[in-house]
Amino acid sequence: MKSKNLILFFFILIPILILSQEDVIDKKEKKYLHHYFLAEKYKVLDEIEKARLQYEICIKENPKESAPFYELSKISFSQGEFNKAKEYIMDAKNIAPENIWYLYLLIEIYNQTYEFENQAKVWEDLIKIEPEKKLYHFEAIYSYINLGQLKKAIKLIQKAKHHISNIDDLVILESEIYTKDNNLEKATEIISLEAKKNPNNLKYLQKLSELYILRSEYDLANEVYKKILNLDPENTTALLASFKINQTKFSEENDFEIFLKIFNSRKISKEQKIDILFEVFSDNKKIEKYNEYIPRVLDLCIKHHSDEVTFYVISGDYKLLINDYKGALDNYIISIEYGLKDKVIYEKILNIYLYKNEIDQVLIYSDEALNYFSFEPIFYYYKSIAQMYKLEHSQSNQTLIKGLEFIFDDSILKSEMYSLMGDNYHKLKNNKESDKYYDMALDINPEYILVLNNYSYYLSLRGGSENLLKAEKMIIKCLELTREDPQPSFLDTYAWVLYKQALIEKDSKIKQEKLSLSKKTMDKCFNFGGDSAVIFDHYGDILFQLNDFKGAKEYWEKAIKIDSGNETIEEKIKNL
Repeated sequence: MKSKNLILFFFILIPILILSQEDVIDKKEKKYLHHYFLAEKYKVLDEIEKARLQYEICIKENPKESAPFYELSKISFSQGEFNKAKEYIMDAKNIAPENIWYLYLLIEIYNQTYEFENQAKVWEDLIKIEPEKKLYHFEAIYSYINLGQLKKAIKLIQKAKHHISNIDDLVILESEIYTKDNNLEKATEIISLEAKKNPNNLKYLQKLSELYILRSEYDLANEVYKKILNLDPENTTALLASFKINQTKFSEENDFEIFLKIFNSRKISKEQKIDILFEVFSDNKKIEKYNEYIPRVLDLCIKHHSDEVTFYVISGDYKLLINDYKGALDNYIISIEYGLKDKVIYEKILNIYLYKNEIDQVLIYSDEALNYFSFEPIFYYYKSIAQMYKLEHSQSNQTLIKGLEFIFDDSILKSEMYSLMGDNYHKLKNNKESDKYYDMALDINPEYILVLNNYSYYLSLRGGSENLLKAEKMIIKCLELTREDPQPSFLDTYAWVLYKQALIEKDSKIKQEKLSLSKKTMDKCFNFGGDSAVIFDHYGDILFQLNDFKGAKEYWEKAIKIDSGNETIEEKIKNL
């Protein structure tokens, strides 16, 4: 309220002052000023229509005065009446052609009416008024570039060079115009000439390297990057571009030096470093190439960006790649402790602990993973494996049943969980349930070789013609599936099934054939590395049935050396 009173006081006072100067201002001028100040008062009070009326009266009183036209143009512009605003400002410009404020407003109006060529011409008018103003030159040039009038833009650049002291940006812009016009040769010539005159100018060198890249002249680009790095050893663009060129050209020259400089630089962002590491780790040839430097690079990343969990994950992946399981675990666990709750990381941790047979850790981390991923069946699976190893078969099955509730489209995992339930029920001596879940696993994945082998072996242990026939079919299928990579344990299972069939066979000829095939299969098993106590024990039994008692004793004794204290085998040796 106080401000409005001051304004009113100001506008009441002005006419009084004017009246006191009647000897200077004539009557007509006094009337003009009276209406002009009224218009200003109404404008300040936001009474726009009253202000507009007063400005129009001013024009009638003195049509050669530009200010009312300018004010009416501003009012029309603010109300979106752009054509009317343009008419008023053109009148103002015609009266005062060198008033830069009128030209600024005209530029804004042309922007709203999409008259970009006229807008460019106004920028040229401003250049004539203030030729030393860099902004005017660049706005005019960019206007003609946007209009596609590239020749006009280049002419303006040539003129601008006579008025602007520092022409670096103009030269680069001229080069960019020729590039836009697909004249890379001319663009390169312009920058190359200036770079020779100013060999330490990083702007020119940077632009020259970009042009060489566009022309696929990578060797020349790399030479320029070397010059840049001599002037500015931590120039991020030069380092990153040199690295990219080296990858494209498979160059070895200063490649490792550039690689290390990138990761030692505090100017290059962690995101850019991560991108390079992903590029390296996605290509086995690059991993091999930089293998000697990767550990140092990862240490630098963690040193400079200790709060970035991605570097711990990448470091963990590298350690895993070189079989440094402890190093991999350390980095994965740090990434989790730093707040990364990632399903894949937990899976990697669990896989390593399973590989190391650290079952208690598998339980700890599977439970931790389930706190964050309670709907992920894979973590129930890991937990159930740990429980099975700890001989908690019933608890393992309960965990599996819960995990199966969350499987919707992962048939492979579902079959693995059914298989594990089959193993648990076998250990619990519940053959009915064991068979049920093995069958369910094979229904989903008929070529599940581990189930084919285990199920077959467990059926052979139970005996009976029906079980042995089913066991034979499954183990034969298993051997067919692994023909290219024979496994000793699978061959042992087949030999054992044949042996058990021979024991109940009444036809002596068929019995002998099965025992002979069983022995032959075991010989093959040994050729592929079979050397467990179970395998030696089985072979001893087969030789015994073939009346090779000396051979049987030899292999039972081999089994006892591995599985000392096995009373069953000791009894067989004793009874020979």
